[in-house]
Amino acid sequence: MKKILSTIFIGVFLLTMSGCGQEVSTETASKNNTEKKAQTSKKDDKKDIIDKGKVNEIKDYCEFTVIDTKFGKRINPPNPKNMYTYYEAKEPGTVYFDTVIDVKSLLTEGKRSDGFLSVKVIYDNKYEYKTFSAIEKDEGTNFTYTNITPIEPLKKGMIHFIAEVPEEIEKDNKSLVVLINANNKEFKYVVR
Repeated sequence: MKKILSTIFIGVFLLTMSGCGQEVSTETASKNNTEKKAQTSKKDDKKDIIDKGKVNEIKDYCEFTVIDTKFGKRINPPNPKNMYTYYEAKEPGTVYFDTVIDVKSLLTEGKRSDGFLSVKVIYDNKYEYKTFSAIEKDEGTNFTYTNITPIEPLKKGMIHFIAEVPEEIEKDNKSLVVLINANNKEFKYVVR
């Protein structure tokens, strides 16, 4: 019985002592947070800043150009005919933010159009919105799905990256940025 009690006592003592060595001073925690912020800032600096209308090339992969960005409750193809696909933000208090990007394949074989770029929208330097995509077809008279539509070598596709966002984003003047990832290279387009 004494052996069991002394074993328990030693175990409790060791646990108590090991916890004492884990104290982190406020100064150390503050220094660690500052270092993390600096690393995040450096990571953001590595993103190439791009301009609307300027061709951006990733060698042997693709060229892409930001054509336009716009807000809308409903996103239509640019040249709709009688019957066409459109996207409508149905949730109250939301609108769509549409980033239109022209993509040219520099690959030697066709690739699904949803595989060239990934896009997200950052509002007020902290709120992140993911996008879904649609590609124009028939000279912009309709949309179709990017996951079933390839872009063949040296051909282009006009892709719409659409994010559902709160209406307040459209109405205020806080920062709005589009982050584009192409073949593991990051680009930043500043909307405002």
